[in-house]
Amino acid sequence: MGISNTEYFSLFVVTFVLVGSLTPLARRFALTKKIVDNPNQGHKTHREPIPYLGGVAIMAGVLIVSYGTALISNFTIDTFYLASSVLLPALILGLIGLWDDIKNLSALPRFIAQTVAGVFTAILLINTNTSGNPTGSDLIDTIVTILWIVGICNSINFFDNLDGGAAGTVAVSSIALAILALNDGQSVIAALATVMAGGTLGFLIWNKSPARIYMGDAGAL
Repeated sequence: MGISNTEYFSLFVVTFVLVGSLTPLARRFALTKKIVDNPNQGHKTHREPIPYLGGVAIMAGVLIVSYGTALISNFTIDTFYLASSVLLPALILGLIGLWDDIKNLSALPRFIAQTVAGVFTAILLINTNTSGNPTGSDLIDTIVTILWIVGICNSINFFDNLDGGAAGTVAVSSIALAILALNDGQSVIAALATVMAGGTLGFLIWNKSPARIYMGDAGAL
């Protein structure tokens, strides 16, 4: 599926605007329900409670734009399958993260969710040859991919309580991934990364210092 530079730019802008518009709604809801982050740990920079649920806005915007684009464009079932191999595990993690934001889960169920999502994503990416075969062994590639996904989830989660930390990191990483995927001819991955970059930068408007909302585990898990 070929995608022009104009279409990549459109994906970025639409997601940027959509998430930027949804974020204040998520903030208002979080404040109403008192779903907030209290400054009770050493690595946190804020002094007043900051609402969570920014991740819900990002998740909603990314899913709407990604699947909406797939439905109105000339996509194949393989393209839909590949996109879903990334989006559906992310959605599952986001929903578990949302549950954690509301109910404050222990570390074990979060780790299990990350691992299951990592296994699912790794198997699909390797079976579709999206990630290549860098070690020459599907088993080793799968294990490394799972460890990478779990590690990324936890590192982003740690940065979420730093104003602009998680969103800025994800935005830069997504832009870099989009460029690498584009150069490698992987247009679907490039498009998904572009959408993610637009979404996180749209959220960053509200998350930059002084932050008015955080992703919460719904976005950072």
